[in-house]
Amino acid sequence: MKRALASLLIWRSLTVQVHAGEVDSLVGTMSVNFQPITSEGVTDGCSLVFNTVAVDYAYRQGKPVLGVGNFSVMGTKQNFGMSLKLGVANVFDRPPKAEAPHYAYIKTTNGTTAGAKFESIDSDMDGFKMFVYQVNEKTLAVISDLIDGQNATIGFNRSKGGMDVLMPLDLTVVDAVQSSDGSIKQIHSQDALQGFRQCFIEVTSSLQ
Repeated sequence: MKRALASLLIWRSLTVQVHAGEVDSLVGTMSVNFQPITSEGVTDGCSLVFNTVAVDYAYRQGKPVLGVGNFSVMGTKQNFGMSLKLGVANVFDRPPKAEAPHYAYIKTTNGTTAGAKFESIDSDMDGFKMFVYQVNEKTLAVISDLIDGQNATIGFNRSKGGMDVLMPLDLTVVDAVQSSDGSIKQIHSQDALQGFRQCFIEVTSSLQ
């Protein structure tokens, strides 16, 4: 997973070629993929790995930024938890370099991890940080919305008390390709959602 995220971060930043006036064509989800989390052959977690682009008016004067990370749900007989791992890179930087946010959260129609008690952990990947949230009614609503296939928003800031940058997350986008005219075409599929749903059923069933 470490190599996949790092390679995709570099690939996206190097191959997307647009002029300053065409930045809006980059905004949107680049990919979402499902990955199970296993320990000794037993599935005890479910993860959605994402790549999404937003325009950062808060810290980068309206330049596009790429968010790479994953949202995970973990479950054992002792604990049930959820986390968000995120690294952010400026799309036009050469070479691209991921930067860890100060704080990040995920928001859906009916829930949010914002405001929940959390622990932030420096990732084993440079430029990434993991946020582990306390499970409550609002965070459970996030999981429910994701399982239902609703779109989400990743929010982050770069400094304490700083403005939030909001990044779109469409769970049906499995890839995005650039056409000859520079526009980005998203490729849609239900595969990631179906994998996440089935995994969640398997994990929660083992807790009963």
